[in-house]
Amino acid sequence: MIHFDNVGKAYKSRKDRGEVVWPIRNFSATIVNGESTAILVPEGGGKTTLIDLVAGSELLTEGSITRGGHISWPASYRGVISAKMTGKQNLRFLTDCYGQNFAAAYEFLQEFSELGRYVDLPVRQYSNEQRHRLALTSLLAMNFEFILIDDTFETGDGSFRRRIAEYVKDNSDSITFFMATGNTRLVERYCQRAGILSEGTVTFYPSVAEAIEAFGKINDAEY
Repeated sequence: MIHFDNVGKAYKSRKDRGEVVWPIRNFSATIVNGESTAILVPEGGGKTTLIDLVAGSELLTEGSITRGGHISWPASYRGVISAKMTGKQNLRFLTDCYGQNFAAAYEFLQEFSELGRYVDLPVRQYSNEQRHRLALTSLLAMNFEFILIDDTFETGDGSFRRRIAEYVKDNSDSITFFMATGNTRLVERYCQRAGILSEGTVTFYPSVAEAIEAFGKINDAEY
């Protein structure tokens, strides 16, 4: 469970240092296990801010967030992987940090990522695609109950994206997503509940389809 109680975050405006900008304010909601939830956010509207607030890497200006269960780091965060260490060493470090069984996680990494011999090489020698595979496979290997994701979740080649989609479908009883994204395809594929963050306010809709339709109109109006 992730519970938001009157959450708000304020920044000083970059254009006018005397002005305070609220990317999100007065947000209250509960994200429950088994109901993947998306907040659709226009470009520059606070996607990263919202995910970082849940992760705890951004401090709230007002309100509170109560976190229950095993919650991931933001899927787009690449600082969790050290370029100096091998893929295997990175995984060992993460399993130690998150209390997971290394042998099981390593077996999953080898099978799912298809990195082959590269798991024993320093990550600095990886291609961008290989780094992406290592990062996402390592995240899935931690058995998080809640996974925090944004637009970058479905990057990489087509075969790996399909593998991710199949894995999530097969494990939907144990994985719950919380998304802040502008990618409606991602929301349609993975979520059962959706809202829109616009001008600092989150509005939930009766269905994912209605939220996506309303989000399209907001984007059309902006452009």
